[in-house]
This record gives sequence, structure tokens and C-alpha cells, in this order.
Amino acid sequence: MFCNNCNQENSSEAGFCSKCGHQLSDVKAQTPPPLTPVNISKDAQILQNHSASSSENADALLAAFVGKKYDDFYRNKWFKDSEPRLEVNKDGSSIHSFNIAGLLLGTSWLCYRKMYLVALCIVLGINTVDLILMHLLGMEAYSSIGQTSFFVAWAVLTGLLGNYFYFSHSVKNIKKVMSNTAYPATVEQELAAKGGTSWVGAIVGSILSVLLSMGMSYLFAPDWFWLV
Repeated sequence: MFCNNCNQENSSEAGFCSKCGHQLSDVKAQTPPPLTPVNISKDAQILQNHSASSSENADALLAAFVGKKYDDFYRNKWFKDSEPRLEVNKDGSSIHSFNIAGLLLGTSWLCYRKMYLVALCIVLGINTVDLILMHLLGMEAYSSIGQTSFFVAWAVLTGLLGNYFYFSHSVKNIKKVMSNTAYPATVEQELAAKGGTSWVGAIVGSILSVLLSMGMSYLFAPDWFWLV
């Protein structure tokens, strides 16, 4: 079916448009299962507000997924000079913003926000570059740079791109939930469960990142690396 707001084609079972978040008009009203209290700061009443704009829908959906930090932090970082939307702003404002938690905590913050795939890619990427430079530069040149430089680069990368990573992660999951949810009234509940934060993820992800880095160094680092 096509969205009346943006003309985006959606699956026949979708309750909301995967592009703009607008409620699809031909979804028949159904009685959803009882909602349990959800700890989010914005009460996203999407189903009841048929006249809501796509910007308001996007704002509510993002608030449900992110949690209380959306109103306090992420809305201003992502949409400082524009209206909320489920796509990267044309002026790049959701890219060019800095995340201090990403800088200081790196992989731990990524996993805390449930961005496990992003964390894995960054760990693999940084360690791969590190290993390549070990073999290209040799012991003396590499030692003069110091392995600490790569951890600093890792932290800076996460700080610079952390908000963009999280925005893309949020939008991807929101669209997936909207496409697969038969009961539109339960969208916010499902987003809250899928999004938010995870201390367990942060702890386990941090441990696995260290183990992965050590494993890659053990398997692929030159012999002199262990003598430095």
C-alpha cells in the first residue's frame, strides 16, 4: 500500500509508513493487547492523533526508541536547526555533532546503546589498521608512534560519529518495527523494548572487545610485537 502523506510504498501489513512514520489510512482499527507502563519521557500517541504531521510522528517514534535522553540530549544534536524526521538531515546536522560519551567510553557506549554491530565493525577496523601498520612500519617506527595512538583514534572516531551512528541505528530499527507490527498502537511499546540502553550489553561488549583485540594481535601481530 502507498502512504497518503509521502507516497512511499509499504507492505500490506504495515501500520505506519516506513519513510515518514505517517499512519497508513487503510489499516483497520483493531483492539490491541493491554499496554504495560513504559519508561519513556514522551508519550507517543501516534494511533490516536490522525492529523499529526510526519515531523510529530518521527519525534514521537524516536522518543519511544531512545528513551528519556531523547528530550534531554539527542533531539538537539540530531535536529538542532530542523524538524525531526526519519532520515539524515539535508544540512548534515545529524552528522556533524559530537558525543562526549562516545569519546570517553568508545565501545562500551556503543554497546550500552545496543549498537553491537557498529561496535564490532569499529573494533575490527581499528585492529586491522593497527596490524597492517605493524607489518609495514616495523618495530622501531611503530614503537615511536605507540599503540596508544590507535586507542585515541578509536575514541575520537566514536566521539565524532557517535551521534550519526546512533541516529542511523534508531531509524533502521524504527522502520523495521513499523513494517512488522500488526497492531499500530503497540509500536511505542515495542520500540521501547528494542531501544533504550543495556548495562549488560555494555559490560559484555567491553569484555568481548578486549578479547577480540588480544586474539587478533596474538594471531596476526609480528613476533617483535610481544617484545616491545
